[in-house]
Amino acid sequence: MSSVPAEPSVSVASSGFRTAAFLGTVVVALILVVFRDTVGSIVRIWNQSETYAHGYVVLPISLWLIWGLRHRLERLPLQPAWTPLVLLVGAGFAWLLGEIANVAAAAQFGLVAMIICALWAVWGHAIVRATIFPLGFLLFAVPFGEFLVPTLMQHTADFTVRALKASGVPVYREGLQFIIPTGRWSVVEACSGIRYLIASVMVGVLFAYLNYSSLKRRLLFVLASITVPLVANWFRAYLIVMLGHLSGNRLATGVDHLVYGWVFFGIVILLLFWVGSWWREPERPLPELSGRASMAMSRGEVLRRALPAAIAAVCIAGVWQPVESWLAKAPLAANYQIDAPQGRGGWVLTSDASVAGWSPHYVGERTRLMATYRKGNATVTLLLVYYASQTKGHELVQWDNRNVFSNDKVWAQTAENTLSALPNLDARRALVGNGVERLSVWSWYWLGQHETTDERRAKLDLATDRLGLGRDDAAAIVIWSAYAGEEPREADDKMRDFLASHHDAIIGALAAAPRN
Repeated sequence: MSSVPAEPSVSVASSGFRTAAFLGTVVVALILVVFRDTVGSIVRIWNQSETYAHGYVVLPISLWLIWGLRHRLERLPLQPAWTPLVLLVGAGFAWLLGEIANVAAAAQFGLVAMIICALWAVWGHAIVRATIFPLGFLLFAVPFGEFLVPTLMQHTADFTVRALKASGVPVYREGLQFIIPTGRWSVVEACSGIRYLIASVMVGVLFAYLNYSSLKRRLLFVLASITVPLVANWFRAYLIVMLGHLSGNRLATGVDHLVYGWVFFGIVILLLFWVGSWWREPERPLPELSGRASMAMSRGEVLRRALPAAIAAVCIAGVWQPVESWLAKAPLAANYQIDAPQGRGGWVLTSDASVAGWSPHYVGERTRLMATYRKGNATVTLLLVYYASQTKGHELVQWDNRNVFSNDKVWAQTAENTLSALPNLDARRALVGNGVERLSVWSWYWLGQHETTDERRAKLDLATDRLGLGRDDAAAIVIWSAYAGEEPREADDKMRDFLASHHDAIIGALAAAPRN
């Protein structure tokens, strides 16, 4: 008689699955401890910004999704893989670049990628392929998307003004502010729709995964979850302004402004999901697996297979923290001081305050200089803001460094573009006003060896300097002048003449700022 091998028992398979899950949890926990500063930066943003408060539910949802797959995972082979360790190195390097260039999102995405790659190495291809969505869903924990706010605000203002005019309401617009017969309105960051967009995309992706099985329907619903909140936010802004206008500003001008916005958004999203449920697809049956279920093995066998990959993953991930600490020790001068360039070409250095009493907002610098120059009736103010050994909150390119905040009650930025300041120098020009005075503001970055208006180039230079163990000294150069009327040509001509005489002296003053 011949004997037939018995199928592994469910209890043995469950035991193997629990052991593999526990080992993966330990690996993730160790990585989170090593990178606790990055984890802390993510949680701080969750706490400080309602836009990203959804981050708290991302991990529980991911765990819930994996738990729902447990019976399938028990039937998959546990075959730790070494190839993902190469990707783990890349993810660690991405984290390193994000840290040394002070790009928080890059470091945070790098951390999540390290976690996914580490689990991939421990669990193997088959298990990670089955859990790719729950693991990828962890990316929603990263606070990302703030860079879209200015563009979203601009589009919201464009649509609102066009819709008001189409409704017969006269509108006078300056940038993100506009005036209608019953009052003055402005599009601030809360009106950008970024909260609606991020929440809709996250929930839409989850809905598509749970309700559809075909890639086409999933992608179409995700596209709808991106498009619908954008358009809905435009109509929300228009309807709030119209509600305030038609009610004599008794409605939609205070707290109820936000209440109406969220109620409207909630109705729109519920309608989106209701319509999306019409095309719900049944869950595809799991394929039959032949052969021995690899999770049906003793705890010792699971550890023997997966423990080496787990140790390797933790070691590879852990090496990046000390590397970053070593690279972060950029050379630093004893002190910094910028001397104001003397007047040239008919321009005279004065003791006057800045033109119109205005100045842009910069924080965390080593030193700064503000000086005002006159030539006849022309007046130009120069601001130099110097950064060195840049760290978080003390860096040239950061969210708090800007001309005007959108919620400023006095000044507003009405336009921005790039122009040629000198034959070999571009500047970013912003038009700033307060209803009475108007300023043309030129700005660009000095990065030691060259000048640019590109924030990405500034961040790349910072990372390059750190990797080369060199100095990361850089500065913001800002000049501004007043103009009358609608066109800033008068102010632009003044500043172009000023720069032609003083550009070399400005660069020389920055180069001499470090003092020993």
